[in-house]
Amino acid sequence: MFNFRLTISQLMLSNIYLGDNFAFVNIKIKPFLLGYKNGYHLINLSFTQIQFKIVLKVIINLIINRQKILIVKNNDFYNLNYYFNNKNVFFYSKKWIGGLLTNFRLVRKNKIFASKELLAVNNINFLRYMPSLIFIFDTKISKWPLFEAYNLEIPTSSIINSSSLYIDFINYPVIGNNKSFEAIYLYVNFIRNAIMKGKQKERLKILRIL
Repeated sequence: MFNFRLTISQLMLSNIYLGDNFAFVNIKIKPFLLGYKNGYHLINLSFTQIQFKIVLKVIINLIINRQKILIVKNNDFYNLNYYFNNKNVFFYSKKWIGGLLTNFRLVRKNKIFASKELLAVNNINFLRYMPSLIFIFDTKISKWPLFEAYNLEIPTSSIINSSSLYIDFINYPVIGNNKSFEAIYLYVNFIRNAIMKGKQKERLKILRIL
């Protein structure tokens, strides 16, 4: 059974309401905030709930239609590629190689793509053409894949906190905490469920054709 009952209570318990330090806030993100407390912005979870549900629906539809998704999480301590085990979902967790998307074929010839370490950790090696969505967990750390995707007009989604500068570059932004373990755990599990739900619907679609 796939859990898609994304409630405000779940978001609260996962600390997703906790924004960044209120010393700086992106004026374009202000409408999504409730105020601040104890030095941190408070995120309006009503918006987060709607935004994340939209992203999950996008992921489901892409998997149904066998479209490729690239997930970027720098310094991955969660072993996310284990959670997103699907032939149409690719993963990258190392320091971004400049031009990895904009000069895709050329950069893939780099020796780093032949390393056993990369083969073991990231399956981006097997990506043969551009993905239909790039999901980035933190654009502060991983801004370059966002910029490259923007230049190539590849749709992007990202969890962005109250001080993020890059909301204009993101097609499907989700305003929320992108640092706490509880928050990452919730995002990961719902994305995994969306991927599995998409796979299930893809099989049913094939059976109807047959």
